[in-house]
Amino acid sequence: MKYPVVIFSFLFVLTSFKGIGQCCSAGNPVGGDGSNDGLGKNDLRIFASYKYSLSRDYFHYDDKIDVPNMEKSYFDFNMISVVYGLLPRISLYSDLGYFIDKVQEVKINNEKEIIKSHGLGDLGFNVRYIAMKTVKPVSQLVFSGGIKIPIGAFNEEMDGITIPISLQPSSGAFKYNASVFYSRKYANRKFGWNSLVLFETSNTINKGFLVYKYGNFCQLSFAGSYHVIENLILTGNLKYEWRGHDKRESNIKIESTGSSVFYVNPQLIYNLRHKWAILLMTDIPVYKYVNGYQLTNKFSFQFGLRRSLSFSK
Repeated sequence: MKYPVVIFSFLFVLTSFKGIGQCCSAGNPVGGDGSNDGLGKNDLRIFASYKYSLSRDYFHYDDKIDVPNMEKSYFDFNMISVVYGLLPRISLYSDLGYFIDKVQEVKINNEKEIIKSHGLGDLGFNVRYIAMKTVKPVSQLVFSGGIKIPIGAFNEEMDGITIPISLQPSSGAFKYNASVFYSRKYANRKFGWNSLVLFETSNTINKGFLVYKYGNFCQLSFAGSYHVIENLILTGNLKYEWRGHDKRESNIKIESTGSSVFYVNPQLIYNLRHKWAILLMTDIPVYKYVNGYQLTNKFSFQFGLRRSLSFSK
């Protein structure tokens, strides 16, 4: 089967079944090393990671449904993030991701066909301000604000046909975010907890052939951590993510966009010598509610290597 026929058929399926959508937008996934704290002056933290995410189940509201011809979607993603303590209370954060592949598998006439892309995602930049910091107990209150810049491709094609937005490496839109983070460790430093509130909004994509605005995004999380042994930290994180409706021209809402999802997000951190650390984490959705009909995430996992440095005298 020729690719143009496959892709036209795929787009027809996407738009014919009451506007089927996918609940994860283009651009870098929300991630990093899971830390949102501020650093001391001249301190540096670098994190490099690999993430795999699989979306397979279709939902109508909070009911799982069967959708013929739709198989699965997945991506393999590399990211590097850097945090640097510019001043005693101000840190700079940046991240950049690269999709090794971003794939949608469909069945056309009982044959599996693959539509995919790859490339750079969005460049993120944030400023973190430590509004409050104590030593006993160890705690931080951090305010953060920043931007994601769509430096990657947003016009990926297969045989001259532009693939769907959800498969583009870049989001194609400038996104603006703000967050509040609080962390606290008790005197014995075996137990600790932290919480995060994050809000993100985007500008409208207007490229002539496309007028599109992603729905607002909000994330709430609460995590507890425990030092199992001297170098091993186990974290249990409960996370809620809400996405509003996407909109097209004339501010028209797109029905099958937007969702509410609860996740459990266990994490393991093993500290090595010389301030190296290995991180393992996974996202498992435990409750999903979507607007309309949407392909939803089944799970994702991430592992990475982190290095902390200090250039203070």
